[in-house]
Amino acid sequence: MRTRLIVVLLVLVMAAALTVSVQAQDEMMLHVCDSTLITLLYIAEHDYGFHSMMDVSTFDKGQFAPLFDAMMAEMSGEMMEQPEATMMPEGEMMMEPMEGVTMLTPVTIADEDPACTELRNELDAFLYKALTEKMMMMQGS
Repeated sequence: MRTRLIVVLLVLVMAAALTVSVQAQDEMMLHVCDSTLITLLYIAEHDYGFHSMMDVSTFDKGQFAPLFDAMMAEMSGEMMEQPEATMMPEGEMMMEPMEGVTMLTPVTIADEDPACTELRNELDAFLYKALTEKMMMMQGS
């Protein structure tokens, strides 16, 4: 009798654990940011090969979701042809500004999801570096 009770309790505990796990997966937290940030994310990924250190699948893409889906489909085809993805090494996020240039500060949005702020700062640094390198290459040619 006691063994049956223990077995029943174990089955109930395991069922409860599975239910909580499934609910956690279904209720994955989406970070909802402003449209400008998601637009910049799309441009950085699509045009400049940006790969975030963050899991950008947790960001709500809103009206831009079909663009991201199409880009991912296109990229998965290219990945088969070129298996190496370009990723900026950690620590190389920010280039030093040219002498005499004012460095603009990133925007601070009150009550913004910290993940959005982190993505915004990462994109800002990436795009500054990518665009500066592009300008340098154009001046060198």
